[in-house]
Amino acid sequence: MAKQRMSTRERLQLVDKSVQARFKRVRKRLLPIIQIGLASGLAYFLARDLAGHPRPFFAPISVVIIIGMTGGDRISKSVDMALGCVLGVLVGDLIFYRLGDGGWQIAVIVAGSLLIASFFSSSLLVNNQAAIGAILIATIMPPGAEVTGIDRTVDALIGCAVAMVTIALIPQAPMQSARAEVSKVMGIMSSVLDDVSEGLRGNNPVVIEEALELIRGSQTGIDDLAAAIKSGEEASRVSPFLWGTRRYINSLARVIPPVDNAVRTTRVLARRAGVLAYDNDSATKAQIEILDTLSQVCLELSEVYDVNSRVAQATVIPHCVNELRGVAQQASMDVIPENGVLSAYAILAQTRSLIVDLLMVCGMSNESALAALAPTSQTPKVEPESFDFD
Repeated sequence: MAKQRMSTRERLQLVDKSVQARFKRVRKRLLPIIQIGLASGLAYFLARDLAGHPRPFFAPISVVIIIGMTGGDRISKSVDMALGCVLGVLVGDLIFYRLGDGGWQIAVIVAGSLLIASFFSSSLLVNNQAAIGAILIATIMPPGAEVTGIDRTVDALIGCAVAMVTIALIPQAPMQSARAEVSKVMGIMSSVLDDVSEGLRGNNPVVIEEALELIRGSQTGIDDLAAAIKSGEEASRVSPFLWGTRRYINSLARVIPPVDNAVRTTRVLARRAGVLAYDNDSATKAQIEILDTLSQVCLELSEVYDVNSRVAQATVIPHCVNELRGVAQQASMDVIPENGVLSAYAILAQTRSLIVDLLMVCGMSNESALAALAPTSQTPKVEPESFDFD
């Protein structure tokens, strides 16, 4: 009986809509939610009960913004946050406080705050926070309120300090989100390569076009991966509990460039496969089998990063390297017949590049990965190596 295949889009939509995926999303965000809740309450307590400020709303606001940031650089962003709040307070108190809260007044307040903040800093966070601070002062704080600009500045500084201490003392697992993003990206690549090989096998350009559409939207995953790595590097610097993970974080950070390159290579490969199918030309059986192997390797790497097991990583990655070395020797000019069309050669070229990218994802250097390829030139830049695949 013929196996019914779901498209790449259908598979991913099924996963995204499952109840398990929703609980996984909640579980992933649980620690940041706890961090923000506890830190907000503490910042408000310190600003109101210890500092004696009657309306310390800037303290919990600063906590939410700082801890809620992603992509690392929260230390520098907390400084920007404090600076923006100071500027907003000064601008609001000294210049715009008596204007009121009408439509034209808010327009003047926002524009004026952004202009003044732009003069002092190029940071968008500083600019935006200055405008927000001025708006809050002009609209929430009524004339004659017993709150000074210094009080609000201190509230913001308290919030930033509490946020950074919270990040240090209650650190998130720095690499959990990064590994999850690697797993997600490699899973997408596996599905796309599977669809490409199926489209080439059945000369079905529609299947390839669907896969190409998905891989075109994968850059968000790469950006999320880079942001997760930066957050992990920052957490390992701030929190003494994570100082021992720095080497592991640095090793995972080295995976980002080859993963990014692999996604880009897969995108070009899928586009050339679509051209081949639309032209009603055919790829050879050997080319399709190589793509099947690469799809399986991507799936295995996705599963390794998903389970977060170093034991699995130590056993699966050497197996993947051996598989990639095998197809690296097969991906030679011999897989293209003498009457092969340009698109077939383009697919071969991208396949070879993808093999190199995946070998680097597995930890090999660029030179060693290139040496694994069967030579296609009389004078290759890297001397080919011979391997025993028994």
